[in-house]
Amino acid sequence: MNANLTSLFWKGFSVSSCTEMTPDTLLIRLQPLTSQPPCCRGCNRSTPHIHDTSLRRVRERELLNRKVFLDVPVRRLCCSSCGIMTEKIDWLPERQRYTSTLSAWVESLARLLPIKHVASLTGLHWHTVKNIDHRRLLREVHEPPRHRLRRLMMDEFALFKGHRYATVVADADTQQVLWVGEGRSRAAFRPFFTWLGPEGCAAI
Repeated sequence: MNANLTSLFWKGFSVSSCTEMTPDTLLIRLQPLTSQPPCCRGCNRSTPHIHDTSLRRVRERELLNRKVFLDVPVRRLCCSSCGIMTEKIDWLPERQRYTSTLSAWVESLARLLPIKHVASLTGLHWHTVKNIDHRRLLREVHEPPRHRLRRLMMDEFALFKGHRYATVVADADTQQVLWVGEGRSRAAFRPFFTWLGPEGCAAI
């Protein structure tokens, strides 16, 4: 692959080598493009001054049914505004061991499948899949305005196969889930009414 082609996958980098770790796993080593100076993650300004470089191995989305790992040289920059700062890599979230492409793929799967099945399908750890989906929920699901709630629905459901239960509270007008808590007693869902507050409770 040439630099122009690989820049479509990993902006600012080209492929220096590609090796087969196992019959179903590839390791691709990247190198920065000299034609594109790195950008500071803090202020988004380009700078040619490199403080140091560390190699980060990250997981990429599967390619032709093969797992893909990337060795990415991540540079720390001497930024005139921010001081020593890690470079901004558009397709690699800060401090993460997977790319944005893989994250988007996992998010799409988690909308359809249980976390355990997504982890098995992608080969990622359960907690990694859970964290990716959790960030998606924080980004997409917003706390409902408490002062607009008028009617509530409450129900209980069994946890696993034992005699443990949880209670769910939803907005009867929009069907949005508002709260889920373990237990089915009054004490179990008292925290919901604490969150709702006196004014919110009075409006129901």
